[in-house]
Amino acid sequence: MGEALSRKAKYLVLALPLVLTFLYLTRDYHSYGPPHVTPYPYRGQGPYKTKGTHATGATVSSWWIEFFSRLDAAHPNAAPVQIDGRAPNKNFPPPPDYERPDMLVLTATDEANMRASHAAYMSELAEFSRHLPYRRNTNGIVTTAGAKNFGTVVPMVLALRQTGSRLPVEIVVDSSVPWVRTLCAEVLAPRNATCIFIEDVWAGLDPQPKLERFQWKFISIVASSFQNVLFLDADVIPVHSPDSILAPGSQPFASTGFITWPDFWAAGHTRLFYAIAGDVEVPPVGARTTSESGIMAYDKARHADTLLLASYYNYYGPDFFYAMMTQHGPGEGDKETFFQAALVLEGLGKKPYGYVPPMGWTQNANGNKKGYWDVKKLPHSHGRTVKGNWRGMLMLQMDPMEDYRAVMAAIEKDKHKEPQPPAAQPTSDNAAASDGDSASDDDTTSDSTTPTDDSDTASTSADTATSDASTPTTDSDSGNSSMRARGLDATFFTDSSFLANISHLKFEQEPKRWMFFHHNGCKLDFTRIDEEKAAIVATDDDGKFMRLWGNPDWIIGNTGRDVEKELWRDSMEVWCLVAEFDTVCDKMREIYAQVY
Repeated sequence: MGEALSRKAKYLVLALPLVLTFLYLTRDYHSYGPPHVTPYPYRGQGPYKTKGTHATGATVSSWWIEFFSRLDAAHPNAAPVQIDGRAPNKNFPPPPDYERPDMLVLTATDEANMRASHAAYMSELAEFSRHLPYRRNTNGIVTTAGAKNFGTVVPMVLALRQTGSRLPVEIVVDSSVPWVRTLCAEVLAPRNATCIFIEDVWAGLDPQPKLERFQWKFISIVASSFQNVLFLDADVIPVHSPDSILAPGSQPFASTGFITWPDFWAAGHTRLFYAIAGDVEVPPVGARTTSESGIMAYDKARHADTLLLASYYNYYGPDFFYAMMTQHGPGEGDKETFFQAALVLEGLGKKPYGYVPPMGWTQNANGNKKGYWDVKKLPHSHGRTVKGNWRGMLMLQMDPMEDYRAVMAAIEKDKHKEPQPPAAQPTSDNAAASDGDSASDDDTTSDSTTPTDDSDTASTSADTATSDASTPTTDSDSGNSSMRARGLDATFFTDSSFLANISHLKFEQEPKRWMFFHHNGCKLDFTRIDEEKAAIVATDDDGKFMRLWGNPDWIIGNTGRDVEKELWRDSMEVWCLVAEFDTVCDKMREIYAQVY
């Protein structure tokens, strides 16, 4: 007996190093779900399945089977929504008498079915969120592109490295041609930018998902391996390093885990969206602009549920939610789905016995909390005048850390002011109101004010607003008692609702702390340099080539260096390496020699 126990002890000692080695090697990969998880509710009987193996011999990830099966299971049994008209094109902030447009045509039966679909998806969301895979404690930048617009990715990656950023990049490629794979291997990979070809990832998935152009954004964030993701549209040019946004302890990311940036427009959400989402309170008019989805920061641990609810809104976006969130107003597409998912979860969570989010992330919280931050500094549009015609080229977006500093300083300053007569309060918009909407990826930047060359344009009142300030807190009376009743520890949450109540304050952000130039007025795809419609090349009255962004003094003054010159030079070097683009190379050399 004693001898047998001694042998067992010897085996345990020999096995222990192997076990510890295995745990070490697998320590970074995280999925809340067990490895044998099968899709709900089909349990292996649903439409999505593997059809063999990848070319590499690996089977399709069970995650993607579960992902699409759950989304399909929640299909709304309703006709595609109809909009009777078009939401007005209003800049933010809207006038005081502006009413939220209500043009949605929806039968009572379809509304009931959409409510049921949303409720069914919500009932499984917390469990679903535990299965979202990512590499724990990793930071990175994610973008998406296909063969038709891959040319815009190159300037983005080049500009990123010019800033000194060292974050890895993942590019989710939805379609490919040989020259794209060549660029990925020979140009982008040496710059720590990895192409993820979705056709390879889904090679064994049957049937193949059919997605439209706006639907690739949520797929790219879900597909990325990083825990902390800075998503950038392929046409976003970073002009300062964004690495510190995701750094440990950096605000507002540390206290929220989710950051969005604003756009120009006033709201187009229909009130019925909030009813279908679970009778969530409709946001008040003037509370905030709507967001642009071209720049977002996600912690996929804290906000797995937010991301997967946004995935639901996008998966059913073309037939249902895109129109519901903009009513054919400016920028219709995916742009509102991500931030609205956060608002819906916040609203449902504050209801008695409401939504209970997954809390597994708190085991490795490291002082982080869950909330959201919508950047308050409105974007500024910038353009150039060509032969008397002004064209918006890009929109400037603020450093979120500077935005956080300015907002918190304004709140602190407001605490010590002499009492003033109460300002007009935004009221619940169950009868009328509007959020601020924004331009989509393909809209030119707003030129609501008279633009000038080399200048930014935006509503002068955009950085002030109209409501009651409250200090950000992790413990609000409105929702915290409900959280405690559901067994949630409020110390892991930031009550972000105060962000809707500070619009009367004046925020004094440093004017030169722009971090991103979103080039959505003119796509920087140099493969199209000879196309007049692309509007990359312009000449003045004397026939001389013009700069993209105008006066170099403006560029250097706002970025500290001649970003445009660097971008043109480095892009030219890349396109001159690809035989298919000899004419592009020649044109870029001609322009560079004359202009720079």
